[in-house]
Amino acid sequence: MSSPAPLTEEIVRLVQRGDLQNVVKWLGNGGLVDALYSYGDASNFGGLLHDAAGWGQLEMVRELLKRGASVDLPSSVDSTALMDAAYRGHPSVMLVLLQYSASIDLQTSHGFTALMYAASSGQEACVQALLRAKANTEL
Repeated sequence: MSSPAPLTEEIVRLVQRGDLQNVVKWLGNGGLVDALYSYGDASNFGGLLHDAAGWGQLEMVRELLKRGASVDLPSSVDSTALMDAAYRGHPSVMLVLLQYSASIDLQTSHGFTALMYAASSGQEACVQALLRAKANTEL
């Protein structure tokens, strides 16, 4: 059995840029859809779905989810792809994540939710989308 294709900084940049063709090629060569990468120091990590969601790469998000990405996979700071999309103002990405059963009221270890991230960063369209999706306003 061969080892998975390594997750490199270049693959992360491809995800951020939305280069679907090359990311699909990497996945086809054994790349893991839930592979994590370190940034800053070794205690900080995130996943491909986090980056795709945070950078608003809608088609990349769809492809990663279609290939089995864990929709609620936490980063090193407990954020999820839904939280990243909410914070960075990508309501269409949020709706796709919710269609794949992202936990709308999941909380970080500090109690933050996607709704709180959207509100704190002034992302009105994301706040409205989360409220329409029945995000809990009492957390």
